[in-house]
Amino acid sequence: MTLNFSGIAHNQSPDSQNQIHSDEMAQRYGFKGGLVPGVTLSAYLTQPGVLRWGQSFLTNGFAEIKIVRPVYDTRPFDVAVTLLDDATYSAELIDEAGSVRAEARVGLRLQSDERQRPQPLGLKPLPDAFIPAAATPGAFRTMMAEGCFATRYHWHPGHAMASYFLDPESMPSILRLDAKDPSAEGFANTSFILGCANWIFAANALMNPWVHLQTTHHQFAAIAPNTEVLAEMVVQDLFERRGHQFADIRVGLFDGHSLQPLAEIEQRAIYQLRS
Repeated sequence: MTLNFSGIAHNQSPDSQNQIHSDEMAQRYGFKGGLVPGVTLSAYLTQPGVLRWGQSFLTNGFAEIKIVRPVYDTRPFDVAVTLLDDATYSAELIDEAGSVRAEARVGLRLQSDERQRPQPLGLKPLPDAFIPAAATPGAFRTMMAEGCFATRYHWHPGHAMASYFLDPESMPSILRLDAKDPSAEGFANTSFILGCANWIFAANALMNPWVHLQTTHHQFAAIAPNTEVLAEMVVQDLFERRGHQFADIRVGLFDGHSLQPLAEIEQRAIYQLRS
């Protein structure tokens, strides 16, 4: 099976609350245009894992992903895969000029990996009409000490992250939400799974713009269509570098009814860009 592939980058979130995905805001910060979401680039890098291992990847897979440089809407890219062993590969997302824009190590957890599954923390749900505090080091220190609000997301055919390509047929059938395709199973893709970490992050602190940089995530169950997902977040670390303010968070995803663990995500982001 050939795991290398080529595609056209797709900005799923041009109207996002995080306006770094809009041309106007991104250009204010020196970018050429709105950034394709990091979670979308992550979906491109994990697609070879879905093709190679199928549902086993959705129930027992992991990925360590780093966004190196921005990628813009409608720009062509290649994903180059190197098999490291039967259960692991490395991948690079490369633009038309040959520049590496994102990189990953992706694989299946070995039987000997006794990784502890996340357990629900029982965090308070996000109140209706909640207006979060502005994202400052002080606000994040308060969240670190006092805890964050939990949020819920619904995986369904009309979701904005249902396709990480403009043409859904470019995705593996196991991920496609297409009633006309009898092989489509509609399990949640990486852009939705990692998107849950982005959305709970933005729900707890008012940030605009902010930049998703890197993640490590482990999957414990395939997320079927019409699943309600409970997300819980813990702030792990805060630091400043070159005038940017960074936060490291850990997010647990659970079935909203049974509380079965679905995924665990560790994410690093710039929540405040230097002006």
